[in-house]
Amino acid sequence: MLICSDDFARMQNYESYTKTQNEQKQMKYKLLSMVESVFGDSYARLKPETRNAIDMICFLATDKGFVYAKDTYFAEKHDISARTVRRVMKTLEEAGKIVKAHRSSSKHNGRGAAVYFFVNHPYFAHWTTYFGFDVQADVQAENAGIPCESKDGEAKKVSTYSLPKNHYIKNHFMYNTIPFIKGVPKLINQTFKDVFKDSLRDLYIRVRVASQKVCQSVSMTLSKKDIHSIAYESIHTLFTYIKTRSMSFEEQCKLVYRIALNKFNELVQIADKEESVVVTPRKIVRKEMLPDWFQEQQEKVKESTLSINDESQEDEMARMKAILAHYS
Repeated sequence: MLICSDDFARMQNYESYTKTQNEQKQMKYKLLSMVESVFGDSYARLKPETRNAIDMICFLATDKGFVYAKDTYFAEKHDISARTVRRVMKTLEEAGKIVKAHRSSSKHNGRGAAVYFFVNHPYFAHWTTYFGFDVQADVQAENAGIPCESKDGEAKKVSTYSLPKNHYIKNHFMYNTIPFIKGVPKLINQTFKDVFKDSLRDLYIRVRVASQKVCQSVSMTLSKKDIHSIAYESIHTLFTYIKTRSMSFEEQCKLVYRIALNKFNELVQIADKEESVVVTPRKIVRKEMLPDWFQEQQEKVKESTLSINDESQEDEMARMKAILAHYS
């Protein structure tokens, strides 16, 4: 896995887990005890210079959970070979205690210096979410026991013409043509695996980082279907773009991140508009049947009101005529 320069800058500026010297010391002892448990009795047989180098590696990983100093740096500091440092880190990696990644090289598009993430550090969950590590910690392979047969027993004959089913599948022509990278949706695998190779996983991670940023800014959750759809569109746009232009891997990561970020923002805006549409509730008009006696009573009230109004109008007209007659 390659770590772009922008991501590496964010890693370095991330807040330190240890705040005091005492916390830093406790975290170092925690990581150091993990290393001792991996080596077991052989740890005491290591050279003092090698143990001092391991102590320094654990100390540098206390703040943010990773170490990015080169193997030659530890070798020169403690007067050991860089090969010894690499052998120690490989042992920890095979034991599932650290995860190895590489910084992108500034001189070319290949891999640069190694970065080691400690699984036992509390920040490892954050780095796993950010980079999408596929790690099973504390899992080691165990060799199955070989059964012992009696010398007098006759060996059981097994036909050499029938192969196990899994062996047939793994060596079948169709099996080799199915592209698959862990952590990447199947459709994106099948479409872009031959184009981007192992870099496809890093491009997909940039799309996931863009989706997380948008979700945090608007406090909403996008469905897996929407994320996969925009990831496919973003990588396809990148593929169309690089057909006519040469780009470094870091520039591809930046471009696919910006494309996905714009698409996620558009998707969120459309969702907000749909939610903002207010549907006015229907006014329910009740039409119950009234009893006959109630309707008759209502009609009487109307007639009496009309008669009162008529009489009042006639009285008023008579009074006005009398007033006019008086002045005339």
